[in-house]
Amino acid sequence: MEFLLAKVAELERNQQEYINYQNYAKAKLQQSERRISELEAIFYNIMSDEYTEHLSVTMENEPVDKFTNDNVTKVIKENNTRRTQELKRMNSRKLGILKREGITMKHIGFCATIAKGLVPVHEHDIIIFDTVLQNEGNGYNKQTGIFTCPLSGTYFFSLSILANPGSPTYVHLIVNGQIKANSFAYGTSFSDQGSISSIVRCEAGQNVWIGVYGGTQIYGEYYTSFSGFVLWGDPTGSR
Repeated sequence: MEFLLAKVAELERNQQEYINYQNYAKAKLQQSERRISELEAIFYNIMSDEYTEHLSVTMENEPVDKFTNDNVTKVIKENNTRRTQELKRMNSRKLGILKREGITMKHIGFCATIAKGLVPVHEHDIIIFDTVLQNEGNGYNKQTGIFTCPLSGTYFFSLSILANPGSPTYVHLIVNGQIKANSFAYGTSFSDQGSISSIVRCEAGQNVWIGVYGGTQIYGEYYTSFSGFVLWGDPTGSR
């Protein structure tokens, strides 16, 4: 009886921690969306101002009689060349703004699943998601089930896990040995799906994996998957 009461208390604590993580994630996402909107406004203003200036200069310097049938191809090529150079200059300025804001433009993300059916698990196991669907940045290792962060920054991780009937399953999201989130799939008479969604600060070189706390087997067939990606990274060279 005491064991069951302790388990109930533990589940209640885990539920409250999950709610706290959800609230934190929501606040961070809203903050990120606001900042993205601000940066987009800056970009659009730059593009609008510079492109308008480019068009006005073009109209002033190119008389109407220049646009005759004999000169059309030449004019189009000249305009395309100028506009290409202008867009390159605009893109360079955009990247400069991102750099000043400390945002690293680097693609890092992975998605891995379990393709086979039943997979036996034991307490303290690392779940091996052996079928890689995406691995930008090559951070995920399908042999070990561990994702190694290539970049310091803020990451989003998600897990979906299907517990087989008769095998209640507890799992953790673990970052460098520390539990960051939990999931529980009951799986008594029927299969049950558990999940994790978490935003975590990680340093370059830190390891992230899904660890088993309890259970005997999980079900694959693409029902069980682990994924993550960087939301925003530190400026180059930061740790």
